[in-house]
Formats: sequence, C-alpha cells, structure tokens
Amino acid sequence: MSNQRKKTIITEIKYWKENKLLPEHYCDYLITLYTQGEQEENINASDAILPKRKKKLNKSFIFLHLIYILSGLILLAVSLKVWAIYFEGQTTLLTLLLALNCLLWFVMGRLLKLIYFTISGVAGIIFIITFIVMHL
Repeated sequence: MSNQRKKTIITEIKYWKENKLLPEHYCDYLITLYTQGEQEENINASDAILPKRKKKLNKSFIFLHLIYILSGLILLAVSLKVWAIYFEGQTTLLTLLLALNCLLWFVMGRLLKLIYFTISGVAGIIFIITFIVMHL
C-alpha cells in the first residue's frame, strides 16, 4: 500500500477517534494496524477528508431544501391567486385547492423522505377537516 494512501486512511481514523465516530479502542487498533506499530506523529485529524465533504454537502443540502420549500410556497400562492381572481367567494373550491396542496405536500414528503413536507401536509389536512366540521 502506498504511503499516501496509508496517510489518508490514518488521518481519517484519527478524525473518527476525535469525533467519536468509532469507539476509541477500535480506532487505536486500526491506527496500530496501518502504522504497523510505529506512531505517525506528523498526521493530524484536521487534514481528514470527511469534514471537508460535510461542509460542501451541507451547503448544497440547505440550498436544495430551500428550493423545495419555496416551490411548495409558490404553488400555494399561485393556487390562492387563481382562486382570488377567478373564483372569489367560493369557499368550497378554496377548501379543495388547499386540500390538494396539502395532499401534494404529503405525497412529496413521503416520496422524497422530507419530514417537513409530510408534517405540513398532515397538519394542513387536519386544519381543513376542522374547518369543514366547524362550518357544517
């Protein structure tokens, strides 16, 4: 195994040890295994690849979820605007549009495994059912 590859592996193991991603005795065993019993002093856990990937992942992760949330809100706003322009005063149609939005949020939450869409969909349906029951 090349020295660069060993250094990368040891760096990652030290990072795991410092951040308690694996039990300490496992990390010690792996470090001993890869260093063949010799202690590598010049390798730091701060050079690990995992924290660098996490930072990049977090930015794209947040951006993607913001797009999902904005898409849901834009769809809701467009639905309400269409209702206000063409069907104002028809509460039944408004209720149906809101229920369709909530149903879509619930389905997308389940398909994409997004808990906030699932919760929003269920909460919206509960509010709509409560509204219907109160106005009977």
